[in-house]
Amino acid sequence: MSMTKKAGAFVALALSAAALMAIPAGAAGPGQAVDVKSEVTIGAVGYQGKVKSANATCVGERTVVLKQKGNGVLSRVKSKANGNWKADLEELNENIKIPAVVYAEVKPFSPAGPVSKCGGAISKTVEIAGG
Repeated sequence: MSMTKKAGAFVALALSAAALMAIPAGAAGPGQAVDVKSEVTIGAVGYQGKVKSANATCVGERTVVLKQKGNGVLSRVKSKANGNWKADLEELNENIKIPAVVYAEVKPFSPAGPVSKCGGAISKTVEIAGG
């Protein structure tokens, strides 16, 4: 093999190796499981928000738990197909102690199909004043 062909083969091998290293760790090939990040938001009023994810499988039908710091669970609801959620106001009013600092939480979830796990998430906190 001539020196030019050896150099060309070496360059091709190096480029192939670089291309393989450029594949993100989270990307999975056929038959491999994928972990998907999730986010949960809470609105300024403190009783509604949205579950977000790059994968639609991780958005709808997620259990959202609305919690009050120092008081525990206020309400448990399922997110809609578009990710929107709204606390059960009757349950919320029964359990909340005003003034309150509340936040929403979704636990990790393992759906059927190619996604092995939708990640859990906790929202920012919202203060609800009395009066």
